[in-house]
Amino acid sequence: MNHQRLILLCLLVVIVIADEGRAAVVFPWGCTNYSGVCRPMCLPTELPFGPFGCAKGFVCCVSHIIL
Repeated sequence: MNHQRLILLCLLVVIVIADEGRAAVVFPWGCTNYSGVCRPMCLPTELPFGPFGCAKGFVCCVSHIIL
């Protein structure tokens, strides 16, 4: 149970740091890891995958997801 609380605390700290720094990404992966493209709005054939690796106001658009 203590490990779960520690993980939750670390996740909350990362979120707070990202929000205060207005950073687009604090994670080690980005839009290119998912073969995506940063756009202001995704095309109808693409799935919005979040702002990973994109500048503010852009979203990562992925045309296919490889598992």
